[in-house]
Amino acid sequence: MTGSIQGTKNNVNKFLDSFEKYNWLWKKKIDKELALFNEKNPQLEDFEGKLSEFALNEAEVGTIMIQHQIGALSLKTNNVKTGLQKWIVLWKDAYAKDLLKKAQTHIDNLTEEIKHIRLKIEKPAKDIDSLGNVMSALEEIRKKQSTIEIEFRPVIEMYNLLENYLDDEDINKEGNKDPSQIINKDWNELVAQAVQVRNGLQGEQSEFKKTLIVGVKVLVEDVVHFRKNFEENGPMVSGIEPKEALNRLKL
Repeated sequence: MTGSIQGTKNNVNKFLDSFEKYNWLWKKKIDKELALFNEKNPQLEDFEGKLSEFALNEAEVGTIMIQHQIGALSLKTNNVKTGLQKWIVLWKDAYAKDLLKKAQTHIDNLTEEIKHIRLKIEKPAKDIDSLGNVMSALEEIRKKQSTIEIEFRPVIEMYNLLENYLDDEDINKEGNKDPSQIINKDWNELVAQAVQVRNGLQGEQSEFKKTLIVGVKVLVEDVVHFRKNFEENGPMVSGIEPKEALNRLKL
């Protein structure tokens, strides 16, 4: 009887030891481990590896039988399975929501950049300087059209990954934006607006050219008058005091 009891005890301990591989779930601190993870500047594939690892653990726990027979004992595992799965979900959600935050920050930066460019092209071109600013913004949009897809791709890949590990409610709550909304709406609207501005400026091109020619002519005359005045009344005129010469030079 003693041998039988000892044998049963050993088998029970062996069964309990099989759960030790999950002890990191409660022995380690989620926030601390996530901070250490982010210190290494993780890329998308690093997050994917972690989330995949949590998903595998969750699936493995799901395969545990609801009861385990050892001799005359029937060990029920419902509470153990539920507890382990809750811990795994906590870890998985922490990493997934951290990635979601990074994706949202990336989107906010892109949105702000688009907004900044839009403000540039919305300013009326009243003179040569303001026209130059608008033309510079239009050129910036033209160049960015060839790279915008590359800039959006990481965000889209983040969201595609998160769809496998977070509910739609978690992804879309608190104003989180669908990246396709920016591509199909904000950016396309900016490009359409740029075309309108460019067409409008082409209609005013002759007027700006006339203003520029007149301005250059006036500038040339001003330079001639300035040079003449400098030679006749400037600091190099003979017979004036050094202090007066300095004041004329500053003037």
